[in-house]
Amino acid sequence: MKKLTKNMLREFKLSLARFISVSALLMLGVFVLIGLNVTGPNMRKTAQQSYTAEHLADAKVTSTVALDAKDRSTIRHLSGIKTVEFGHTTDVVIKNTQDAIRVQSNPQSLSKLTLTRGHRAKTASQIVLSNQLRGRYQLGDTVKLAAGKTDATTGLTRKTYTVVGFATSTEYLKKDKLGSTSLGNGTLTGFAYVTKSAFTSSKPNVARLAFTATKGAAYRTAYEHHATTLTNRLQKTLNRRNHARVQTLRTTLTDDIATAKTQISRNEATLKTATTKLATAQQQLDQQAKAASGTAATAQVKTAQQQLKQQRTTLKAKQATLQSAKDKLADAQATKSELDDVTLTIQSRNNYNDGYNNYGEDAARINALGKSFPAFFFLIAVLVCFTTMRRMVEEKRIEMGTLRALGYSKHEVMREFLVYSVSTALMGTVLGSILGLVVLPKIIFRAYTANFNFDHLQLALHPTYIAISFALALLSTVLASWLAARASLKLVPAELMLPKAPVSGSRILLERITPLWRKLSFSHKVTARNLFRYKGRMLMTIIGVAGATALMITGFGIRDSLNTIVDRQFSQISQYDVVTVYNPNATSTAAKKAQQSVTNSSQVKRYTSAYFENEYATTSDSDSRETVSLMVPQSAKQLDKYVKLRDYRTGKRSKLSDNGAIVSQRLAKLQGVSVGDTFKLKDADGTARRIKVAGIATMYAGHGVYMNRTYYQKVYGKSATMNAYLVTLKHAASKRVNAFSARFNHHEAAVQTVQSQETKQTITNILSNLNNLILVLVLSASLLSLVVLYTLTNINVSERVRELSTLKVLGFYPNEVLMYIYRETNILTGVGILTGVGVGYAFHAYIMALLPPANAMVAPGLTWLNVGISVVLTIVFSLIIMVMMNHKIQSVDMLEALKSVD
Repeated sequence: MKKLTKNMLREFKLSLARFISVSALLMLGVFVLIGLNVTGPNMRKTAQQSYTAEHLADAKVTSTVALDAKDRSTIRHLSGIKTVEFGHTTDVVIKNTQDAIRVQSNPQSLSKLTLTRGHRAKTASQIVLSNQLRGRYQLGDTVKLAAGKTDATTGLTRKTYTVVGFATSTEYLKKDKLGSTSLGNGTLTGFAYVTKSAFTSSKPNVARLAFTATKGAAYRTAYEHHATTLTNRLQKTLNRRNHARVQTLRTTLTDDIATAKTQISRNEATLKTATTKLATAQQQLDQQAKAASGTAATAQVKTAQQQLKQQRTTLKAKQATLQSAKDKLADAQATKSELDDVTLTIQSRNNYNDGYNNYGEDAARINALGKSFPAFFFLIAVLVCFTTMRRMVEEKRIEMGTLRALGYSKHEVMREFLVYSVSTALMGTVLGSILGLVVLPKIIFRAYTANFNFDHLQLALHPTYIAISFALALLSTVLASWLAARASLKLVPAELMLPKAPVSGSRILLERITPLWRKLSFSHKVTARNLFRYKGRMLMTIIGVAGATALMITGFGIRDSLNTIVDRQFSQISQYDVVTVYNPNATSTAAKKAQQSVTNSSQVKRYTSAYFENEYATTSDSDSRETVSLMVPQSAKQLDKYVKLRDYRTGKRSKLSDNGAIVSQRLAKLQGVSVGDTFKLKDADGTARRIKVAGIATMYAGHGVYMNRTYYQKVYGKSATMNAYLVTLKHAASKRVNAFSARFNHHEAAVQTVQSQETKQTITNILSNLNNLILVLVLSASLLSLVVLYTLTNINVSERVRELSTLKVLGFYPNEVLMYIYRETNILTGVGILTGVGVGYAFHAYIMALLPPANAMVAPGLTWLNVGISVVLTIVFSLIIMVMMNHKIQSVDMLEALKSVD
């Protein structure tokens, strides 16, 4: 046994390069397999711990008006709700800036804040700011807040607050785009917390809810399905309550308006009579003043004049009161017209928390890669390792025969191969697991969470993936060596001690083309015969090179395809810079001012009027909502200057129809509809309307539904009231767009601004996150290509030492000997590269169907630059291996290799 152990150790020493190459192949396979599959769960676990620590609300109820006692009672008695916490919230701007922040009352039990410095607000004059504002303000500084709109109030008791702390919150996971607002440039810059007493109203306007049974942790299918189902059901209850309170408000306002009109009418008549009497009295007094001649008469006139003056002052006061009553009447009438906009909605985390949804989608994208990329990656590694281990056994054929002849059992002889195989599998699995469990997850986490408020990734062991990886590693090494050794050990020792008979040659197709065959040199003829003589080696080289090339092409191609989104969407399709949305139900004066801020602006290059509304659509296989922009242009002809609607198949211009809507391609795909089909589009309160698809337009970012006014009337039963402008500015720089948006949002009737650059920035952030991940994948694929080429070339050289020695003895030059091997390798590498281009194109298209976010679409096409880089890298790796193998070929011991073993 000691001799066998020494022999085994000697084998490890002599074949160290093979041991390292096989272990490296397995390490790369395990690294990618584990790394991509555990990162998603680790990211979700990190978020889940934060959500649990802060008791992030499962759902949130928001209202456009304050919640009265009946509203609060309805919310408290919603089924499936364990905890309800009411709060106050208002959007304001930091004075003399365009920065909007959301001020909230201190949460007590749900969606609690996490302090990074300082303490919570304890008095009505204190404020805690979001951590994003920490660089602009220090503890003890004062911050001045303003309403941000003309003729509006902040809803707060004070304008100046003292900063006493900084905090983060899982309600606002992202560092930059925290949410939309009708103030500033349309995007929240930060958030803040104050005491409840800092708000002017005693009635809350928001409610946070915790479910009775969560049905699992965040992002789990069971939890998300439960949250979606429950909120959809509860929305119906809230809709009934909202309808009742709107009716009550409408009745109250109608009565108040009628009473006010009657009182105003009476007061106007009274004031008219009083004014007439006052004028008559003044005339009489003027006549008396002219006739007065004595001191007594003059005094009497002065006294009467004083009385008239007092009456005139009283009349002016009454006129002012009348005007105030008229203003209140106008406000009441405006409020009544806005009652249709009053909503009471409930949303789950996926919908009220943008960061929650985005983070979950990022983890899901990594999962999509983890289910596809590693499988292809590991398959190549397994095939090459399988071939290598079989070749190892064949090399030890004579030694196996000798040991059997010396009396060693089959199990003892086989032990060397099994130990060697298990060692390579164990080494590759251990190193790959360490890198896959720690290094790759951290790289991906840093890339994806650069814009999120998560600092540290929660790592986990994930024994299942380690076990799967080790099993695959054993399959590719132990099984291969066991099968090969088992087949050899069936032979008698005498036969086993002889070299294996060479593979029988046969005429190849090229030999039958006599004129061409005769022109080939001896070396070229040998190369042609050997290529088809060793078919297994040929196929393995082609598969290995093709797989590695395909993986590099896919990695580069992912980046190429994603980068096309921004260019195609915002250069070729979306031709506007901002959508300005206003409230047409506001007072005519307020609405007109908002409109004129666009129509009379010197910054505007062109604009067109439209109806714009954010709605949503759901799919049967997903619990998330897809936000959809519904647009009805006032002029269908003008729309093409702002949005290029082109048929996704023909590329021809799509025209709005009276019998259907034009739907963006990605939305149509998610809904599983084609032209002529219908799908449901829902309002904020869940009211669904069936939309017929008249056309499908190419659109790479966002979901859009476009219809003309006639079809809108058919679907919604009312005419589309224009409430927005599509605006193209003369100068579309970010600062100019933000300044224009801020000026528009300053108007009372302004509702929101939708900047195309915001969508562009969101997509760009996703791309930058993916670029880091793609870099890791491309480097891994490059290393795989390098190791595969080395391993297969090493096998080729080792198998043909006798041939090479014979050529050297016959006087072949060193370069001729090298090319004797590398002519075959180069041909197989070339075939592998060509095959890899085709496989890479198909695999890239498959990945691109899984990877993009739900609201984006990419073209699966590849650029020639991408293919060229991948091909050149493969060729460079082949040349590097040629240089490495040249030393081995030139140092072959010819006498030892040509010794007879008979």
